[in-house]
Amino acid sequence: MDRRRAVWFALGGSLVVGYVLLHAGLLPLPAEFDGERELSVTDCDGTEKGRLTVDVADSFSERYVGLSRTESLAEGEGLLFVYDEAGSKGIAMRNMDFALDVLFVSSDGELTGFETLDAPGSLLSYYLLYESTSGDGRYVVETNAGWSEANGVSAGDCVRGISG
Repeated sequence: MDRRRAVWFALGGSLVVGYVLLHAGLLPLPAEFDGERELSVTDCDGTEKGRLTVDVADSFSERYVGLSRTESLAEGEGLLFVYDEAGSKGIAMRNMDFALDVLFVSSDGELTGFETLDAPGSLLSYYLLYESTSGDGRYVVETNAGWSEANGVSAGDCVRGISG
């Protein structure tokens, strides 16, 4: 193999290995969030159902890492994912130690849906075969599993304080 071909082969192999390591969450990425917001979820009449204090993930790397490798959240804490545009948003339980409620929120603050995702039960599911979900919205809120049910949250509710 000539030298030029060997360089391209090595470069291609490095990119593949890097992609796999990144996808599995084995490469460290910074996940320091810039801001904090207070959110409240209300019904259509404005009656408050629950409150969350959330960090804000508004860059690609912050959204990609999310709560990965976070050991736990205190009660009433969460993470708000902010996207530039509304549409289908996917969330993965990559490198997670605890279960989450994932809430999808439209541009105008309407809760379009939510799902509870379980924590991985094995190393294989922790790194590669993790749970995921998707839903429509411009924002996604992650908090401890069971928060939505405990607060009687349902699709159509309003999430206030989402835009800052």
